[in-house]
Amino acid sequence: MTDDLTLLSAWSPLAARFVSAIGSEDFPVALTAALRHLAPFDTLMATFYRGTARPQAVYHDLDEAQALVSTGFYESGPYLLDPFHIAMRNGVRPGVHLLFDLAPDGFVRSEYYRTFFRRIKLTDEIGLLVATGRPEEWLVLSLARGLQAARFTRQDAARFAAAFPLIAAASLKHWDGAAAGKASGLDDRLASFAAGRLSPRERDIVYMILNGRSTRAIAQATGISEGTVKVHRRHAYAKLSISSQAELFSLAARHLAGEAV
Repeated sequence: MTDDLTLLSAWSPLAARFVSAIGSEDFPVALTAALRHLAPFDTLMATFYRGTARPQAVYHDLDEAQALVSTGFYESGPYLLDPFHIAMRNGVRPGVHLLFDLAPDGFVRSEYYRTFFRRIKLTDEIGLLVATGRPEEWLVLSLARGLQAARFTRQDAARFAAAFPLIAAASLKHWDGAAAGKASGLDDRLASFAAGRLSPRERDIVYMILNGRSTRAIAQATGISEGTVKVHRRHAYAKLSISSQAELFSLAARHLAGEAV
């Protein structure tokens, strides 16, 4: 109890600072200081998500090189495979969520993990998911730790959760309206990926691969054997003229970007 009171007494002035800075350029810096007092992290990004429309980052504290990959590349298509985005599309509750609580079986072997998450040199991420009150719209505060850091703990998540109502209200008030957006038709483009080239079963398996599911998880979800999953995967790759998950991800990203594939 004493530790909790000590933390609260030290955090209260920091909270007052970011609340008073709402609407000013000082808000992100003040918010970051308050969040880091609850648990250490390396980077902060605030992003609006609206259905499957391309997300819009309204703040980040990355350098130019990091931002090019973490925002530009991410927003071009990989976000559709992000466990946080998928969870929001599936009706997750607003609040504080650890990445590895939402990530699917086989996440560390998924194409999203290998070609994006590891590419930006992260070891873990915690998301503060704020529902804006508008259909399918969220503001997400993503706190990330680099490769040399330990993963976030349950205690870290509990601290953020205790402060979540204030953080959510202040962040939404500050950034709401900063990113105007509308659906970009990506739902239709994703639905049309490999249309006419794969059987319905092959397309289902390809989507599950892109979402990071292992062969065993796909077999359980579809009610077929692991060997049959591998056969369908091999046939799908052959029809798409590819031979690896990396090529599958690249092909899907190009399709979502509107390129002919």
